[in-house]
Amino acid sequence: MKAKEYLVTGIALAVIAVVCVLTYRHETRPSSGLCQVCQRGLHSGLTYRLEMANGTLEEVCCPRCGLHFVLNHPGTVRQAWATDLTSGNRIPAQSAYYVEGGDVEYCQPQHGPVERGPQGMSVLAYDRCLPTLVAFRTEEDAAAYHRQHGGRVLTYDQALNGVRTQ
Repeated sequence: MKAKEYLVTGIALAVIAVVCVLTYRHETRPSSGLCQVCQRGLHSGLTYRLEMANGTLEEVCCPRCGLHFVLNHPGTVRQAWATDLTSGNRIPAQSAYYVEGGDVEYCQPQHGPVERGPQGMSVLAYDRCLPTLVAFRTEEDAAAYHRQHGGRVLTYDQALNGVRTQ
């Protein structure tokens, strides 16, 4: 009889453990509608879509977060699409032109640009979404945006290298 009680107790504990793990995974996953990198809201005019090697799709708020994801998860991204700021259409990320910087900040900081350091000193907080990085289908559209808002026009490789070094 003791063996049967141990078996039932073991099965009950296993079921409880599985339920706890599934509940934890459900509660700690990022909410839909939030960037998978910075946990800010997605912007329809800037989203960056990542097709993963396992076939799933992830969306992040902007090209800068998308490039951070690519760099931090090597070999897991099969293909990426940026959103053309001019038309709102998805474009292959590697053939896009990007404008970095400029006078428009699309992603608003969660905590503001300044945090308090030791002894109450102000320190500039790191913001993964800055400087702003926006995508365009054509170099002409990127140049027109650059003329109006400033920043610098980059190719995909230049943008990736810029994210890597910042």
